Amino acid sequence: MIKTILSVLIGIAVGAALGLYLGWVTWPAEFSDASPATLNPVEQREYALMTAVVYADTHDLQTARRRITSLGKEGETGESVYFSITLDSILRDDNEAEIRSLVQLAAKLGLASPAMEPFLAEGSPDE
Repeated sequence: MIKTILSVLIGIAVGAALGLYLGWVTWPAEFSDASPATLNPVEQREYALMTAVVYADTHDLQTARRRITSLGKEGETGESVYFSITLDSILRDDNEAEIRSLVQLAAKLGLASPAMEPFLAEGSPDE
């Protein structure tokens, strides 16, 4: 009985070690040309925020637009994803500086909502 249990445990350990070796060393997963659309919602928010912060520093609308467009998945545009992220940040009452950055870029992209208006007022980076 003990010999059988020990054999099963050794088999599981050897199988797990072999699986890890094959998966990480021999045939590791390789990602190439992955777009921000494949990110989970939390990471998409971080990507959108980084894009907005860089835009606030550089005012390079063409690059920001290209980055935001890459957030789109099948059936939705990158702008709609960005707009949703911006409004969610406002509704969750996130950090005001982050919201201002998101809203400023949204406004430059032609996205508008009454919820954004308080963040477009005085103290905006473009003024």
